[in-house]
Amino acid sequence: MGFLIYKRTGLKAYPLRRGAPLTTLLFLALAGLFLFFLVVRFDLNARELWTNITETNFAVLLAAFVLHYTTFIFRGARWRLLLINVQRGEDPNPTIQNCGGLILVSWFVNCITVLRIGDIYRAHLYSTETGHSLSQTIGTVVAERIVDVFIMFGLLLLASGLMVSTGVDTPWIFVMFASSVPFLLGIVLMGMIIFKERFSRFLPFSLGEAYLRFHRGALGSYERLPVILVLGLLGWLAEAGRLFLVIQALGFDVSIPLVLFATLANSLLTLLPIGGLGITEFGVAAILSSMLVRTAAGSVVIVDRLLSYLSVIVVGGILFLIRTEMNRRIQSSKEMVDLLSGK
Repeated sequence: MGFLIYKRTGLKAYPLRRGAPLTTLLFLALAGLFLFFLVVRFDLNARELWTNITETNFAVLLAAFVLHYTTFIFRGARWRLLLINVQRGEDPNPTIQNCGGLILVSWFVNCITVLRIGDIYRAHLYSTETGHSLSQTIGTVVAERIVDVFIMFGLLLLASGLMVSTGVDTPWIFVMFASSVPFLLGIVLMGMIIFKERFSRFLPFSLGEAYLRFHRGALGSYERLPVILVLGLLGWLAEAGRLFLVIQALGFDVSIPLVLFATLANSLLTLLPIGGLGITEFGVAAILSSMLVRTAAGSVVIVDRLLSYLSVIVVGGILFLIRTEMNRRIQSSKEMVDLLSGK
């Protein structure tokens, strides 16, 4: 029961539609197709590619796998703080285990769908299991994204400066794109702060109340901000560390600034609606090609994608099924108690 924290057991957490396994297979096939296009588009040497992958140092790769999953601990701890800040003493308090598990499930859903609906699904599960406001919970997810955008922007500027100072080619198109995101986000945030009350007055009462709860979740959950920023930074460094260890496992040498830049560029590309399909491989391979030959860059992208994409589908899918079954049993127990009590 460590992954569930029920406050109102009369509520039911609905799973994804029953076609989800078929959808998973479809998106795995599409991701594989993108990898095939990666090999063809970059004119990779298939034999050399296979040799690179099969000669991977699996001990180092295992370390990369473990480091990758620490990001869910850091991100879970950060989301827990955001939730506690906005709930202000309301029971139940979430745990890092629960929040990290929900984030892993949301990543699994993002991997097999488009438009990043896993984030909404995560808020739905938490709200359903605890009875807390859905709009307020979605607000905390947005607050999480706001923190991520500014951390990403800061790290990208740092990586770009280090790359320039060491003479490594910098893909400025990513820097320009990254610069536009916090700028546009800042405009939206200023509008939300200035027009909070005015905007809610134009909405029907129920929608106005929901917007105010969303606003409180998105902008009122930043108590202990330094801790939130540190946890977010650790989450991003864990992802960059995973890519660095994958490169080391394959026996290649890439500068740390380029590894950090490639990690952040990968995350920027996932902001696109079809980012979960695997289209990010093209951009990351192009960035790594500035220091590696194309086949080596392709090897890194494929192994890293297997670690960060396929493993999330497997591990996250297992956790998703466990949560679904636990929810079903809790709901069945509640219905049985109601039946016996004559309700």
